[in-house]
Amino acid sequence: MKKLLILFFLICVKSTFAQVIPDSVDLRSNSYSVVFEDNTPAIHKAQIAKKWFSLNFQNYRDILISEDVRAGKIVMKPSILYKAETYSKCYITAVVTFECDKDKYSIKFDDVKKQATFSTIGNLQSADTVYQQCVFTTESEITKYRYYQTLKTKNNPTEDEKKDLRLYAYFDKYNEDSLRKENMAYYTELQNIVAEVINKLKLTLDEQHKQKQ
Repeated sequence: MKKLLILFFLICVKSTFAQVIPDSVDLRSNSYSVVFEDNTPAIHKAQIAKKWFSLNFQNYRDILISEDVRAGKIVMKPSILYKAETYSKCYITAVVTFECDKDKYSIKFDDVKKQATFSTIGNLQSADTVYQQCVFTTESEITKYRYYQTLKTKNNPTEDEKKDLRLYAYFDKYNEDSLRKENMAYYTELQNIVAEVINKLKLTLDEQHKQKQ
């Protein structure tokens, strides 16, 4: 199955994206939405958004969940490939909704998750076939960390527990404070990618708005 990809290079994040993603925004809820004023006709905004999505998200028809340009609503689920420091390749998946009326439009990201390629012992797997699913909830990671610490104290772990000991061995390089800090860095990473998508679409709509005036 073909992967649905778009590549973003995250440069000068603070200066470029501060206008959309303020410091107070937190994607730990795995959801983010923003509303902009725009008094051009709704169908005009939806047509521009549809064109932008089809140009910037590959296989637009495949990622489309629903589309009603006349009603001013487009819903899709893209996979967004981006450059990251932590893994060779990372992907953001999300349900993206564009909705508008005569006075405004909104862009919403739901169910924001991150997938990353990773190495297995003795074998680097294909980027197209192996992913580590990461749902960035700090408390869930802390729970796993504490579970792993408990397993390490067991004298006779079960076979399933032995598997978990191998699975969670990466926690050996963490304590709770460092784990919380790293997860917050991941949240920021997600926010930056969401901000880039929003700002690029917003700039396109702003330019078209100016041309209509």
